[in-house]
Amino acid sequence: IYLLIGLIYGWSIFVAPLEAEFGWSRAQTSAVFTISMIFFCLGGIVSGIIIKKKTARFILTVAAICLCAGFCCASSIHTVGGLYIAYGVLCGTGVGLAYNCNISTVLKWFPDRAGLISGLLLMCFGCGGMVLGTLASSLIQMIGWRITFVILGLLFAALILICAIWIKNPPENLFSRQGQDVREKSAILKQKKKAEKKHPEIGVEMKAGQMLKRPAFWLHFIWATLLSAAGLAVIGHASVCAQDLGAAVGIATLITGLISVFNGIGRVVIGWIFDTMGRRTSVAISNLTMVLAFVLLVYAIGRGSLGVFMGASLILGFSYGSTPPVNSAFINLFYGKKNYPLNFSFMNSNLIPASLLGPLVAGAVNTATGSYLTVFILLLVLSAGAFLLQLGVKKP
Repeated sequence: IYLLIGLIYGWSIFVAPLEAEFGWSRAQTSAVFTISMIFFCLGGIVSGIIIKKKTARFILTVAAICLCAGFCCASSIHTVGGLYIAYGVLCGTGVGLAYNCNISTVLKWFPDRAGLISGLLLMCFGCGGMVLGTLASSLIQMIGWRITFVILGLLFAALILICAIWIKNPPENLFSRQGQDVREKSAILKQKKKAEKKHPEIGVEMKAGQMLKRPAFWLHFIWATLLSAAGLAVIGHASVCAQDLGAAVGIATLITGLISVFNGIGRVVIGWIFDTMGRRTSVAISNLTMVLAFVLLVYAIGRGSLGVFMGASLILGFSYGSTPPVNSAFINLFYGKKNYPLNFSFMNSNLIPASLLGPLVAGAVNTATGSYLTVFILLLVLSAGAFLLQLGVKKP
């Protein structure tokens, strides 16, 4: 499921054919990605609210309907407004519903490995742009973007509905079986003590209303917003930026796909680091690699170097990919497991301001200046400033 819905990060693949056919500006096509990210977050919040009353299968069914309707409607649009509604609203909502439902349900099966499991799940989400993005790009060249959208809509609906059969909560007695081996109980106890030692800031169970009153939540939220904005700006413009530097369409698509791969790698690696080395170490690595990426991107645009651009984009993909598992494990660690679905959906809504601050502003600045150099300098400043915010995050 995450491989499918991860295609939301491959939006830049659709930009060139749409701009060529309709003559839309980069700012207009960037807005599609922004709207889809906003409704992705809103869909996650809705999922977090209803998951206590509805089954995962029900939520995933609604998600499948939204995605199928969105892609099929997008295949027949003739105005940018229609694309905003079809792809931005319907597809974005469907992705958000499936995203939150999946991670909230699966994490219940692995309560002692929140960082690693989040990373593995979100790796698949991050790799979706590579797996389906490459397929979508090939289909567009062979049969056009309209029929490609129809195929994607039908494919998404069928596969998500099939996968939904097996997505469910664990039995209530899974971790309290009467016949549980003594050595297994001892191992779990040691694991718990080890986790508490690595995470001295471990918090208590909090409802969303309580969490939203905590300064630590908002500092981390702003940090995640700044890093997500920077990452989304590059992801949303990677293909066209590479082409501006002289890359062929195939190479530009490859770069976009490789960003997705490194996005996925970052999610697993940083998720594991969060579990083994703690929150502060994982946050520092995540942030500093992004600063390095933007230093290299500024150099690449200034020198017109496609090779440096490609390397910098992969580093940025790794860094951006590390943010979601940090967010997931942070919420689980600071505010508990009981209200995790809704609490995480609020943290994940950092993508709303991030999608406005990142891709939309990047598109507007590029349209105004005709270059990505100013864009990357601004994002370098944002990512460097974000590091200072984490110094103020204290335990509940």
